[in-house]
Amino acid sequence: MAKEKKKGKGNKICSAGIAWAKRTFDTYPSAYANMAASKYCKDPNYAKGAKKKNK
Repeated sequence: MAKEKKKGKGNKICSAGIAWAKRTFDTYPSAYANMAASKYCKDPNYAKGAKKKNK
């Protein structure tokens, strides 16, 4: 069988990502918010312009 990687302490979401997720999502402690927050930590330009108004 293939060995599974164990997740260590380095897999925490950064505080900026958590703050962004709390502003963006109605309910923060959810799977979708955590996924988006982790993506935000890796790429701060994630979802920029998603809420732009159409002219």
